[in-house]
Amino acid sequence: MTIVSSYNEWDPLEEVIIGTARGAGKLAFEPALAAYYPKADPERGFKGAPYPPEDVERAERQLDTFALALEKEGVTVQRPDPVNHIAPFSTPDFEVANGHAQTCPRDVMLVVGDRIIEVPMAQRGRFFEYRAYRRLVKEYFAGGAQWVAAPRPQLTAETYTEDYTTEDELYDFTTHPALTEFEPLFDAASFTRCGRDIFVQPDVVTNRFGIEWLRRYLGPEFRVRVVEFTDRYPQHIDTTLVPLRPGLALTNPERPFKDDSAKFFADNDWRLVDAVPSVRTGPPTTRDVSNWISMNILMLNPETVVVESAETPLIELFKSLKIDVITVDFDAVFQFGGSFHCCSLDIRRQGELQSYFA
Repeated sequence: MTIVSSYNEWDPLEEVIIGTARGAGKLAFEPALAAYYPKADPERGFKGAPYPPEDVERAERQLDTFALALEKEGVTVQRPDPVNHIAPFSTPDFEVANGHAQTCPRDVMLVVGDRIIEVPMAQRGRFFEYRAYRRLVKEYFAGGAQWVAAPRPQLTAETYTEDYTTEDELYDFTTHPALTEFEPLFDAASFTRCGRDIFVQPDVVTNRFGIEWLRRYLGPEFRVRVVEFTDRYPQHIDTTLVPLRPGLALTNPERPFKDDSAKFFADNDWRLVDAVPSVRTGPPTTRDVSNWISMNILMLNPETVVVESAETPLIELFKSLKIDVITVDFDAVFQFGGSFHCCSLDIRRQGELQSYFA
């Protein structure tokens, strides 16, 4: 058995990393966050801060419950080492008031087959986030996994589009990108894996240089396919395009395809199902997560999914698709950066590399 092996989002899950909220901090404003805040927004002056201890404890209890629910299903669960992010740090190129968290391992590392890839993240405050996972990654390497870190970014002023805003012009990968092509940049959660085909949404933390770096590193065995959606400030694909099993995926009806990708899926006999609105759809209570956070689910196998307890309409949709649902309370975790998919990283799933598209 290969200790690390995962090629898609749905094969039976055997081992996973679940994040922790301990040591988390709220990011200070920095250039990578400019798309989310109008130029006159006072939040552009935010200097960073710790989370209230009671918020951390409530989120940690829900993360623990999530871990226990997976263990009851026979999944091996690993947890990162808590790192205190409430401290300033600097490199020769930038300095920040504090870091963020190790709640979302899906953002920091990309698993493709037996490879663990540490990614070059665009947010300065997340530069050292990989440190929380180093003990685990070294253990996986000792067990036979491949381990590589993409080029560490400099994150200088040249990395970011100067004076960026989406107030009057929507984010656009070609005409109005948030990032320059100064260096390769991407978050792992900007990609979703379907065997040999890996789909990537260009967004405010992922540029062409980063996509091309991953394409060349993975080589001809994989096809890295760009899909674009209409979104004011896209970040990560896992509340926009969510594969459930071969031939079936959820899509976000508020973020239609900008290209011909819908036809590409249809031509390959994939059914795209509109997700139902989240019960929390409306003005967001935090800019850390999407109003479509309900779509950020975790498939345990092609017939079983983990969904947030309050999302009754989505639960009913899954039942109509003949998918069993495990519910877990997770609303306290949202403000730390994500839901079930973001807060997990599948290390091993059953199954081998296959092609699900022509």
